[in-house]
Amino acid sequence: MKKFFAALLLTALFASSSFAAGHKVGMLAKLCMNAADFASNVKYQYFSLENLSAPEFKYYDSINAMQLALSAGEIDEIALPEVVSNYLMAADHDYLINCVVIMRSNPLAFAFGFKSDNEGLRDEFNKALAEIKRDGTLITLQAQFLTPKDSMMEIPAPVHFTKFDGARTIKAAITGDLPPIDFAAPDGKPDGFNVALLAEVARRLKFNVEILNIESGSRAAALSSGRADVVFWFEIYRGLATQPDVPDGVILSEPYYNFDTIYHLKLAR
Repeated sequence: MKKFFAALLLTALFASSSFAAGHKVGMLAKLCMNAADFASNVKYQYFSLENLSAPEFKYYDSINAMQLALSAGEIDEIALPEVVSNYLMAADHDYLINCVVIMRSNPLAFAFGFKSDNEGLRDEFNKALAEIKRDGTLITLQAQFLTPKDSMMEIPAPVHFTKFDGARTIKAAITGDLPPIDFAAPDGKPDGFNVALLAEVARRLKFNVEILNIESGSRAAALSSGRADVVFWFEIYRGLATQPDVPDGVILSEPYYNFDTIYHLKLAR
């Protein structure tokens, strides 16, 4: 599978006519920029080929809404991280790679998000994350949840959280919009890489976890309202002064998963 995707990567990078005029690409909504602002501020980092015309972006609050728009022909393709695209293609062979974009100068990252006045909890998470990185647990979780197995993208059994009698409870929100990274099983049980990492952080810090399901566009509101104490945060553009997806009132942990490859998927019609 790795050789297969490597071949597609090289083909897509050297395709000079990937986008026609009026081409529409769906992506998850940003919290600080509308689609037009994102295109004008980030397109030169996002599209690395000089002869690649920037498409029109359309924002969606969930991956399900984005997939429905693609099926209905409202957009031409959807933009997702490489590992998420691999998961969708393994599950549905109608998805095809149309373009691959490499974010060499501004790689993307995942982190935990907190309300800005909750620096103490952020610092606790950073301490646990440093230990998880140092002892190799992070690499083990990435291999377990994010590495394709032959021609399939398998997600292990639902993650179980250790229960601590009398310990504090942290409310964590997931969107389920980026399987197998941020994922909720059909029965609603939390699963995937982010959830497994959260379970490991909770075990080391000895707190209990209550999981909430929210839409991507509600992440900041969940924190500001106190509904959630921590939210999985996607798309930190490392090196950019203005962050398209980190509003005022939100602070982030140290990043724990970096990536620089975005696949644009279309449907075989």
